[in-house]
Amino acid sequence: MAVRSDPTDRPSAGAGALRRPRSAALWGGVLAAAAVAALLWPVWPALRVTDDGTVIGHLPLAEGETLTIAYVHSIDGLPIEEDLTVRDGRLVAVSTRSVQYGAGMGQIPGEGEAHADGEWWVVDAMDRDVGAEMVLRPGSAAVDHRLRTPRTEVRLSPCLTAHRVVVAPVRVSTLRSLLGRVPRPEC
Repeated sequence: MAVRSDPTDRPSAGAGALRRPRSAALWGGVLAAAAVAALLWPVWPALRVTDDGTVIGHLPLAEGETLTIAYVHSIDGLPIEEDLTVRDGRLVAVSTRSVQYGAGMGQIPGEGEAHADGEWWVVDAMDRDVGAEMVLRPGSAAVDHRLRTPRTEVRLSPCLTAHRVVVAPVRVSTLRSLLGRVPRPEC
C-alpha cells in the first residue's frame, strides 16, 4: 500500500518560511547582542588617569608590565624612577632607581635588595602594596613628572603642576580601548 501524501499534512511553505526567518532573526539578534557586549564589556587592563576627579584618559597596561613614574628630585636635581606593576587589581611598587642616595631616597630596612647599577642606586624586589589607586601631585616643570608604560609616556608637570592626579588600575572595554585617548593633559 502506497502512502499518500495529503497536502494538509505538510506545513505550508508560508509557515516554514516564517519559522526560519524568526529563528534567523533570533540568532541574528543574539549575535548582535553578543557583539555589542564584547565591545562594551570591560576586559582590557589599563590605568585610568584622572585630574582632580575628571578622567583624562587610559594607559594600556597588561598584567606583568611596568608603569614607571619618572621625575627629577626637587632638592638634588637628579633623576628618580619608580617602577610599579598591577597585581590583583592593586598597584605594587617593585623597584626604585636614583642616581645618588639623596634626601628621602634609599632602602627601607626589610624592603627589597639594594645595589649599584652603573651610576644608578637601585632597590629591587620591594613588593610594596601601594593600594587600589595612587595619588600624585606633579611638581613644577623642573621636576618633570612623567608616567611611562611600555607603549607611551605622559608628561604631567607642564599642565598639572600641584593638581591631584590619581592613577588606578581598571579594565576597559574594547570600544574604549579602540576609541579612548591616551592621557594628554590640556594646558
